[in-house]
Amino acid sequence: MTSKTVSIDKPVSPVVYRDRAFISRVLVMPSGRTLAVSAHRVETSDAAAQAYLDKHPDLERLQE
Repeated sequence: MTSKTVSIDKPVSPVVYRDRAFISRVLVMPSGRTLAVSAHRVETSDAAAQAYLDKHPDLERLQE
């Protein structure tokens, strides 16, 4: 029997992004996960989602 190694990611601080193109929409990550934009904003504390949003051309990370 094989065992899988499970890694626990460190908690990531929530980050807010501003959508410069749309007031509301649903973004679909390559994994199929969805992120909802509402009132030009989307917030996430997930490292994979943050990496995806950082690369998106319509989104800008807001400073706290």
